[in-house]
Amino acid sequence: MNEHHPTPVTPPVPVPLPTPTTPPRANELSYQMSGDFLEVCDCFTVCPCWIKLAPSEGKCTGVFAWSIDQGRIDGTDVSDRCVVSVSTHEGAPEGAHQRVMLFIDEGASDRQVAILSATFAGLSGGPLAGLAPMLGELIAVRRAAIDISFSGRRASLTVGRIIAAQSASLLGANGQATVLSHARLSTVLGEQAEVGISQRFKVSLPTHGMDCDLKGRSAMRGSFHYANEPAGRR
Repeated sequence: MNEHHPTPVTPPVPVPLPTPTTPPRANELSYQMSGDFLEVCDCFTVCPCWIKLAPSEGKCTGVFAWSIDQGRIDGTDVSDRCVVSVSTHEGAPEGAHQRVMLFIDEGASDRQVAILSATFAGLSGGPLAGLAPMLGELIAVRRAAIDISFSGRRASLTVGRIIAAQSASLLGANGQATVLSHARLSTVLGEQAEVGISQRFKVSLPTHGMDCDLKGRSAMRGSFHYANEPAGRR
């Protein structure tokens, strides 16, 4: 009788790029990117960060995920790449000094990882510069298997065995998705965001103070378009 031995799961491979001791440098870059985003956190709907309020329970663990359909940064094609930011902070988001870990999908080249991590840390200027004031400590940048999918009013995300989320948009009286616009995070995520609720939200980073497995919490999704052209290059 043959014994079945499960295939070992390979953990995300650390990338020797930004860490708290070797942070990415601020360097304004030209970029254009479009695609879809998903934001899920352990607060109750609507995520208070979108409207400049403190977390529902005083502390927030949240995930921003970007699926880039088309994009270029500093002349490098970043189409079909995914970026996921997982963070935690206490108190109101302004000056909260989040602790952040960035995941870049495992298909990205070293060059793509470098420019994507800098840009989504808010250090490349343009609309995503709004992320920089929220960044207190960049714990690490890592490659990982990332899967983001959108189907109808539902969305799902997995990052290896570390992050798992499923969500559904909330419908209004007319049967259309409830939408939030002109909010604090509209510039750095998307001008309009469908308000939703999570069927599951799991983060397994206990050594970094981010460890939860919940449902019925806030979930926001939508489309994004970011563009930046430094003044000297116009």
